[in-house]
Amino acid sequence: MKTILPLLLLVALLPAPPARAVLGETLAQLQAHLGKNEPQTRKDAAVWFYEVEDGRLVYTVTFNNQGLSIAEGLKPIKRAIFTKEAAQDFISAQLTLAKDSKTLRTFKPGEAYIFGGKPYTCGPEEYATVDDANDLAIVWTRTRAPSVVAFRREFLQ
Repeated sequence: MKTILPLLLLVALLPAPPARAVLGETLAQLQAHLGKNEPQTRKDAAVWFYEVEDGRLVYTVTFNNQGLSIAEGLKPIKRAIFTKEAAQDFISAQLTLAKDSKTLRTFKPGEAYIFGGKPYTCGPEEYATVDDANDLAIVWTRTRAPSVVAFRREFLQ
């Protein structure tokens, strides 16, 4: 028990992948949720790293000219393990923007959808959750190089 306790304490202190950040927030709001971001050379982007099994996850954010988040993504670096739970936590946080929406739809591989007036089709291992009325699209790619990204129409322009 004495050897397990320090290990549990160490695991509890490691930063967890973000679950509370959502589109439309400012850098200051994101920092309140996620902590201090990594130094950046671009003013329209921010990056955070999170230690996970066998590596790190990178959380990226793109801002518009008003300083609001218009795209947020999460993906593993190198051989880091990107769990289904990490992706689902990210998606659940973003879906708070479309809570109780009657226009929210999920699309499976090969299915077509429209977002921002433009047609898209899910790739072979891609899932999309789209709520055009609430300006929200989330794409989860489940390939050997997995990622999940949430974005607004403005990001595609």
